[in-house]
Amino acid sequence: MSKHAAPRDGVTVVIPAHNAAPALEQALPTWGAVLTGLGRPFELLVVNDGSTDGTAAVLETLTGRVPGLRVLTHDTRRGFGACLRTALAETKHPLFMYAGVDYPYTPADIKPMLERIELRDEVLGKQPDLISGARAGQPEPDLVKYGGGAWKLFWRVFAGLPIVASPPWYGWGEWWYRVRVGWVFGVPLADVNSAFKLYRTAFLKRVPIQSDGDFVHTELVAKATFLTSIMDETALTPKPDPLPPLGPTGADERKVFRSPEFAFYEPAMEVKPPAPEVAPSEPVPAPIPLA
Repeated sequence: MSKHAAPRDGVTVVIPAHNAAPALEQALPTWGAVLTGLGRPFELLVVNDGSTDGTAAVLETLTGRVPGLRVLTHDTRRGFGACLRTALAETKHPLFMYAGVDYPYTPADIKPMLERIELRDEVLGKQPDLISGARAGQPEPDLVKYGGGAWKLFWRVFAGLPIVASPPWYGWGEWWYRVRVGWVFGVPLADVNSAFKLYRTAFLKRVPIQSDGDFVHTELVAKATFLTSIMDETALTPKPDPLPPLGPTGADERKVFRSPEFAFYEPAMEVKPPAPEVAPSEPVPAPIPLA
């Protein structure tokens, strides 16, 4: 007797794009092939964020050729976070993945992330709400390499601490950003600005996306930290390509810091049917004493 595998959660992959016609033309067919091979329901949403180049024409050509491709359009550029809000309102599946096109992410890297998000924590008994991909392959300056090695050796000799691998190097700007948001928002990831993240859709429904721009990567991880969500970070396929510059984050950072929004859903109250009325019983006559 054959056993049927349990149905696997469907995934929505969202790709925000602004003036990215060549990158989309190369990446979308690969995404379609990878998602088709996953053996689970999927859709591929591209949010055309007010592009003024040939992005719209490329998307029109690829629609119908790339499995599951659907296009959403902004009349003007609104930013990465705004694209995620637009896509979240349209998603059909319990898993929500987003990937940028300004860095050559490898679509096949979604497979281990999907496997990881389905594992249940042995202690807490919960599954992760977030799996983030960490970019790798950037050259590390000698100062960072040898200075960091000497620092770890010092603590190994004088305090017995184990020598652990250093986080990937993304440049001094990214290093300082990671330190700052770690102090202010409690973000624990090595590559918080990676635009290759997998979320549970139910989690995103609890944390309204306030950021319009690139601060959305930090905002969502910070809210997951606040809610004590389980999260993990997995290494992506190493690439020597330079990292794209981070867009302005100041306005969104101040907005989230001053008034972070959460949407806690309370379970509906259980309505119990009224108890049936019981007819009063006739009084029992008192016993007659014997003479």
